[in-house]
Amino acid sequence: MLICILITDKLKSQSIETPEDSESLLVDDLLSYVEDFINLPQGGIPWSVFGETGMDEYPIVDKDGNEWTGVKPIFKDEIKKLESKEILVQGYMFPLDQAEKQSLFLLIPFPLSCPYHPHVSSNLLLEIHAENPVLFSYDPVNIKGELELVPKDDEYNVFFRLNNAKLVSK
Repeated sequence: MLICILITDKLKSQSIETPEDSESLLVDDLLSYVEDFINLPQGGIPWSVFGETGMDEYPIVDKDGNEWTGVKPIFKDEIKKLESKEILVQGYMFPLDQAEKQSLFLLIPFPLSCPYHPHVSSNLLLEIHAENPVLFSYDPVNIKGELELVPKDDEYNVFFRLNNAKLVSK
C-alpha cells in the first residue's frame, strides 16, 4: 500500500503524455523502490533485468467468447542470455495455494500488500516451480532455479518461470 501511495504522489507531480509513457514511468518508479525491500545476494539477478522486458498487448477471445487483453513479452538481450541457466533471485512469495508449503508460487520484488493480486506487472513477476515444497514466508527469500522465458501465455500473462527451483539460505 505504501508503495502505491509513494508512486501515485510521484506520478501526480509529473506530466504524462501517453499511456506508453505512463507504463514506462510506472515500471521505472516501481524498480526505483526495489532496493528498499530487497538485499540482493551475491551473484543474484537484479529485478531491473526482468523489468526491462517490454510488454506488447494483444486481444484474446476465450472459449466463451469473452474478450480479454493479453500481454506478450519483448525480451531484451540481457535476459535472453540467462534463458535455461540457473539463476538466483530474491523476492517475496505470493502463494497460489492455501497450504503452508508451496510447490508453485509467484515471486515478486515487494512484500504482499493484497492476498488476491500481486499488484505488479508481468515483467516483475516470476512463476516458481519448486523442486521441493517451500515453507511460505512473509520475509524475502532467495530462490535458485533454471530460468525459462515464456514467449506467450494466454491464460496468466507469465513471462518468466524458474523451474527446478529451490530455497537458498541467506
